[in-house]
Amino acid sequence: MKVRRERGFTLVELVIGMLVVAILSAIAMPQYGEYVARQRRTDARVAMTMATQWVERFRAENRGVYTGAALPPDLAVSPQVGPAMYDLALANVTPTTYRIEATPRVGSPMASDPCAVLTLASDGQRTAAGQTSGTVFDRCWGR
Repeated sequence: MKVRRERGFTLVELVIGMLVVAILSAIAMPQYGEYVARQRRTDARVAMTMATQWVERFRAENRGVYTGAALPPDLAVSPQVGPAMYDLALANVTPTTYRIEATPRVGSPMASDPCAVLTLASDGQRTAAGQTSGTVFDRCWGR
């Protein structure tokens, strides 16, 4: 009489496979979360650049002064498509200077981002969480 061997995986093999998947997930998920946050910051920086171009056009059309400039609604959020992560606003507007602030929207995934408020001034000065250099600044305005 011939003995038939059962085919399939043993319980030990399945548990080892699940353990490998769990370890890989534990490594990959935080990196993916940081990648998504970095992309959202990049979207905010692009929106700030677009807002800067709009303000400069405003100045060119208004006798060389920034006074009276206000961002149009479509430039006041980032990203422009999908759920808003940042609110953009003009601050400290004078006839010769201005600053654009990107503030994480309350309740959005970026609300707890260590970069906090990103700013871009008319003279090109950039800040992140109130800093102009350092680890947080490099992380927020870096790549």
